[in-house]
Amino acid sequence: MLQQTAVNVPSRSSAIVAVEKLVKRFGQFTALNDVNLTVAAGEKIVLCGPSGSGKSTLIRCINHIERHDSGRIVVTGVELTDRMTDINSVRREVGMVFQSFNLFPHLSIVENCMLAPIKVRGLSRKEARERAMGVLRRVRIHDQADKYPGQLSGGQQQRVAIARALCMQPKVMLFDEPTSALDPEMVKEVLDTMMGLARDGMTMICVTHEMGFAREVADRVVFMDRGTIVEEADPETFFRAPRTERAKGFLQQIIH
Repeated sequence: MLQQTAVNVPSRSSAIVAVEKLVKRFGQFTALNDVNLTVAAGEKIVLCGPSGSGKSTLIRCINHIERHDSGRIVVTGVELTDRMTDINSVRREVGMVFQSFNLFPHLSIVENCMLAPIKVRGLSRKEARERAMGVLRRVRIHDQADKYPGQLSGGQQQRVAIARALCMQPKVMLFDEPTSALDPEMVKEVLDTMMGLARDGMTMICVTHEMGFAREVADRVVFMDRGTIVEEADPETFFRAPRTERAKGFLQQIIH
């Protein structure tokens, strides 16, 4: 049963992302069960919870990497369950950053960032390079533009992955544990980049165990367990006085 504090949850009609009664199964295993979530434009949502709770599956369904079994997902006003929907047109508006960087090793950093705007948005090479360089400056890695991914650290590669997504000028950014594959000393540079995006007003849904980031950036923390949303609240309330025993136990394990 969802425990919700007095947090400002957007209505479905005003939401840039709306998930309703979502169910996703892998064979006999139910990964998501009756999940409801709304996200307003400019809102920052942190999804947290134990491994296997459905966090990553949820954002993969929002980007339609995984197809859900029942329920509704509406992204930027387009329903993903509508057979007439052009999924690629929806994905143009939704940037996604994964645990692994997924950069093309044979392309330079700037070429990695130019590719999708040229192929999908129809930009000229000149326009795409100008946009890419502007975004690389934004994430403070423009000085590496002509290097190749293998020449960069993990933290630098993840910032390039963020820049590549931003080059499509998305309306929503999804992050699936973007720091989990990084050495500890590289985590801060990626989180700083994400905090910068948050300050700029980007709509963000982040799966992360970085609770300091959640405290500082999130408008809402959504706690999941066993494929359901158990509790959601503003960060101060969630960390100070979680309502469920399951959330209390989770926080005791990860916050020392």
